[in-house]
Formats: sequence, structure tokens, C-alpha cells
Amino acid sequence: MTTSRNCKCNNVSIVEGIFGEVCADNPNDELENVESVLSSCGEGDHSTGKENESIKIKSYTMCNANRMEVKVITWGATIVSIKCPDKYGDTADVVLGFDDLESYLDPSLNSYIGCILGRCANRIMDGSFKIKDTDYFLTRNEMDRHHLHGGTNGFGRRIWESHLEDGCSVIMSYLSADGDEGYPGAVLVTAKFKLTDDNRLTIGIRASTSKPTLVNLSHGSLFNLAGHDAGEEELRSHKITLNCDRWTVSEFEDPVPTGAIRGVGGTTMDLRIAKTIGESVDKATLGKGFDHNFCVLRNSQPEVSFVARALHPKTGRFLEIYSDQPGVQFYTASRLPPYTPATIFPCDDQVVDCADPCDCETESSNAESHVSEKNKLQFLPGKAGAEYKRFCAFGLQPQNYPNAVNVAKFPCPILRPGQVYYHDLIYKFGVQLCDSL
Repeated sequence: MTTSRNCKCNNVSIVEGIFGEVCADNPNDELENVESVLSSCGEGDHSTGKENESIKIKSYTMCNANRMEVKVITWGATIVSIKCPDKYGDTADVVLGFDDLESYLDPSLNSYIGCILGRCANRIMDGSFKIKDTDYFLTRNEMDRHHLHGGTNGFGRRIWESHLEDGCSVIMSYLSADGDEGYPGAVLVTAKFKLTDDNRLTIGIRASTSKPTLVNLSHGSLFNLAGHDAGEEELRSHKITLNCDRWTVSEFEDPVPTGAIRGVGGTTMDLRIAKTIGESVDKATLGKGFDHNFCVLRNSQPEVSFVARALHPKTGRFLEIYSDQPGVQFYTASRLPPYTPATIFPCDDQVVDCADPCDCETESSNAESHVSEKNKLQFLPGKAGAEYKRFCAFGLQPQNYPNAVNVAKFPCPILRPGQVYYHDLIYKFGVQLCDSL
């Protein structure tokens, strides 16, 4: 990494560097061939004599006096590492990620790990919605049916502009064009990353639009507080608490909420009192794992509320999450390799009523040819030789309820011209010396 600038503010230093380069005529166009994008700098178009543009992917490393360190890059506004000490003083990186830019660019390896999720985080059923009398059709990038995390090239697969603000914060911004992934309106989004001297990483996300559109933004970091490479055994020993009294009902195989909201009291989905992740996965999901949205118990004020807490007893590291959003997606990396997703077709009467019958045999044949490269892998090759597999990490992604635009009783996700979308997210890290939560 080449260092270009070093700033310090309130006992927190920020080192600016270069994580890698993207080479293309238009770097934010769809990246179909990762190797050619990385290797074609200077080659250009021989017919015009114009060389391809080289875009540097910047990195910003924030460090405080407590030896906490956070690195974020301008590819997808992605957090690539969070290092913090445990109760013995040993430091470990506690988020999943990759060593090189090529891996982040490769969609068969990197499915939204550590990046901004948007323009609309989570799922939109059948990749379609209506605003007033206009129907919109989005990229269907999950199971060839649903729209997930903003599409094939959502905000997490774009190059963001960046600068330092007063030497204390990293500001990243991206302008999403009208029609991007099928969404109406041009949307300008900014994300402000700030590390404090009390081990809080704050992410302030703002967005505005030129037309009525959907905006629901979150961040996709996956954590293992024992260390990013600690695997399933240590993940299962984490204790998890969710400040949530309800959940939006969904099935793991087809995780778009049905529209029903149920209380968690007296059920295995009740995580208001700390439980181990292993116990919860076994009892609440019958071993399938969590990929479910819970409804946060909000304060009466618009400021952030406590959302969740995770503790790894052996190291004493804990993470608390605060947000101003109504929901949180709890995910236990259940869809990492070697997971193979079930194929769900629109003609399945248990999923949706179809006006016209469809040829399920033909649909099945087409779907089998569409199995992604990720689902053929036995693991994801992560940082420092780590092998990331199912249940190696957890995600807690505050956001609006999934598919809210298509469910009238869910909080409205439509942003209109003149309005500003706000999401303030706080990750608070610390050390607990005793095992009780």
C-alpha cells in the first residue's frame, strides 16, 4: 500500500493510501471480466489511440489510542478490516474480507461482504414495485427471482468518491444514475465514517433523489469477534442479544417476508435475553441459520436506539450496535459455501399465485444452468489464508423492513425530491472481563 497522507484528530489518526487500481473505459460499468479490468491499464483502444483510464481505489486506515484500527476502501465504501484488542491485550481482525482488490471485484467470491448495501438493502419480491401508477422492474439477482441489495451492480460494487473532513472523518459519495438497476431517479448518497477514542465506529449515511424512488441503506460487514478466521466453532459460542420484540415472518429458503409480523415472546425467535448463536441456530432455525429481519424496539425520540449486542466470552470482545432504523437483519453467514440454494419458481403456488400456468420443467432446466460459481466453492478464500465457510460469522444489518414497498403496513421506503434519507449507524466495540452478558 502506498501512503499519501497522514492526519490526526482527537487522538485518532487517519492514513490515506492506495488499495489497488481499476482499469476500464468506464470503471463503474458492469465488470464482467475481472482479470481484464485489472490488467488492461495503458492498453486502451488501438483504433483511437486512447488508453484505458486507471482509477485508484483509495484506502483509509483509522487508528485510536486503544489500538483499535479500521480500514475502509472506496470500492463499495467497504470496510476491509476492523482490528481490536481482547481482554488479554491481543489484537485480532474481527471482520471478514480479502487481501486484494481482485477478490473484492470478483462477484463469485464477494457477495456484499463489508460494503454499503443499496440502493435498497435486502430483498424486493419478484424484483418489482409500483410508485403511484408506474411499475418498475429491477434486476433479479437472487434465485433468478428476487432483487437483492440493490442488484448485480448495486452501491457495493461501485467506485465512490472520497475525501477527509477536518482530518477527523472519511467522507465517501456516489451518484447513482436515473434507471440504475431499474430504479427511478438519480440518487446522491454519502457515507461518513468516523472512529472515536472510545472505540465507536460511526457511519452516517445520507441520500437525496431527483424522482420518487426507493432508498434503504445498510452496511454488510460480517463479524467473528474471536477473529475473522476463527470459524464456526467460535461463532457458535458467541452470545447474542437483540432489542427486538417482533419479527417479519419469512422462510429461510425464500427469505422475503410474507407480510405477517409476529411477536417473539414465548418462541425460539426471542433473543431479548442473551443466548448463544449455536443454540439459537439449532432451535430457532433447525440448523438452517438466520437470515431474518427483526423489528427493533425504538426510542420515542428520532435518535439512535440500542439494536443488538454480541459477546465472545473467551476473548471478552463485545460489539454493540445502535441505529435509527426500524429493523435489523440477523444473518449467520448461512449462505456462504458450501451452501446450495433451493430453486424457487414463480409458479409454485406456495409462493405466489400465478395468473397463467408456467412450465416448471423448463424453468428448472434453466435454473440448473444458472448455478453461481460461489455455490460450487467449498469455501471463500479470505484474508491471510483464511477459509470462510457457512456459519463462520454473523451480520447485524440495521435497515427498513425487507420488501417494504410491497407491504402497505411496513414503514414506507419511498424517498421523494426535497427529502433527505438519514441512517445513523454505530458499532461500539469493547472488552468484558467476565463471561456473563
